Amino acid sequence: MFRKCVYLMVGIFLSLSVPAQAQNWLTNGDFNTGDFTGWWTYAGGDPCQTVEIEPGSGYNIDGTDNAKLWSAIDWPQVEIGQALDVTGGTNFTLSFDYSARWTDWGTADWLISYSDTDWTEFDWAWGALYEDGPAPNLDGEWLSFSQSFTAPAGTEHMTIALRAYDWTTVHFDNVTVVPEPATLLLLGLGGFVLRRRKT
Repeated sequence: MFRKCVYLMVGIFLSLSVPAQAQNWLTNGDFNTGDFTGWWTYAGGDPCQTVEIEPGSGYNIDGTDNAKLWSAIDWPQVEIGQALDVTGGTNFTLSFDYSARWTDWGTADWLISYSDTDWTEFDWAWGALYEDGPAPNLDGEWLSFSQSFTAPAGTEHMTIALRAYDWTTVHFDNVTVVPEPATLLLLGLGGFVLRRRKT
């Protein structure tokens, strides 16, 4: 009985310790490296589109660097993104801060793509932050986005992309993908079960 209690305590400890180790699945989500380490970037090769780091001395939310996406043509989009290994049934929350500085008739959105083991995309989630219209924020104002998702069955890989197109400038900062408590508990208890089987 005492041994079972010890195992249970270890499992609880593991489940509670996971958040500190996996608080954000993204690399460099705050862009404080001063570059796009961990991110891919795409600007289409057109001089009317750029993806760059806005220094903390410039337009910012917290005095630190952020990502600036600028577009002055209809298409294609400019984007930044990251790929993650995530299995089906995983619960997670995507969050970020954003601010549009200039938009005559622009669009900014987010896209989550789910792929199988061969990287064949089979499902996706999408949402517009603003679409074919003026900025949703006042000049100098930053807005926050946060939404929870569950990776569909069959998922082995997932990509997160933040995009802009048409005529707009949008800034992103503090981008996180965080596993939700139910997933963390399963990870912790999974470790607990493995340890118990080895004893």
